[in-house]
Amino acid sequence: MRHLLPALIAALLMGALIALDVARPLGAHPWWSQKTLLIGTPIGLVLATVASLKLRPIPLTITFALTTALAIATAKYGQSQFAASYAEDQLAGKLWYFGWIATGATLSATFSALTKTLRPNKPR
Repeated sequence: MRHLLPALIAALLMGALIALDVARPLGAHPWWSQKTLLIGTPIGLVLATVASLKLRPIPLTITFALTTALAIATAKYGQSQFAASYAEDQLAGKLWYFGWIATGATLSATFSALTKTLRPNKPR
């Protein structure tokens, strides 16, 4: 149960971000801005829950925060290259799409790890 509470809190935060469609103004395509986060969120929650069984919370939070920055950079690079090629560069389009899925996964994992880091541990 102690591993599921951070995932539940992160899922609620990601649900709010999806409902507010924050990916669209940040550069996701309007047709799939919510879909990419819906695909990535469960992946990230499972990843964070499994990783938290073996790793400490602070290094885990830092790692997921760095991977979130890399995912956003990948999505932005794909977006700019796809637009510069007048929608001809298929690799750039895939980087844009999968970059946003990775952003959803790593952002939800970061929220979960951050929740685990900030939550006080109760002695048994």
